[in-house]
Amino acid sequence: MIAPVRHPILRLSSLQSDKENRAVNVFRNKWPRTGALLAINLLFLMVWGFAGVGKLVNGYPVWFNDKFGSTILARFPGLPASFWLLTVAELFAFALAVIALLRGEFLGCRSSSCLTGMLVWSLFVFVQLGFGQWLTSEFNGAFQMCVYFGVTLVALQFVVGNASEPSVTGAK
Repeated sequence: MIAPVRHPILRLSSLQSDKENRAVNVFRNKWPRTGALLAINLLFLMVWGFAGVGKLVNGYPVWFNDKFGSTILARFPGLPASFWLLTVAELFAFALAVIALLRGEFLGCRSSSCLTGMLVWSLFVFVQLGFGQWLTSEFNGAFQMCVYFGVTLVALQFVVGNASEPSVTGAK
């Protein structure tokens, strides 16, 4: 058995090497989660950015009346309102993704409230999109919305799954 180090200088160097080892272990354990959170943030930033900004730039499409004119959306809330409500929902998800990225929520140094909010909001946007697919009997598209919904749930679980554990920096 090795006797504990009693000399103050030797004990200090021993503490410093422990601190360095902990820092290395923190880096090894933290970078996969940081990378995954960044990838989730960028993926949804891209999805909602292209969808929302594309609708905003291109405006109300001509085909929208043909596709949804015979559905309940034509009567309530109306086709233009349905289109612009969907656009606003996508842009709001995009804004939350941008804020989460700018705040550096993927780093784990602060709460991931915007990233979490964006994922929860995305669930509702996928419900909206799936509803439109079901109304027009596009069942393959509706199935895809269900898959997107499920993948979003997995991403949400990943983001908030370890929320009860303290972060490395002690920030919550």
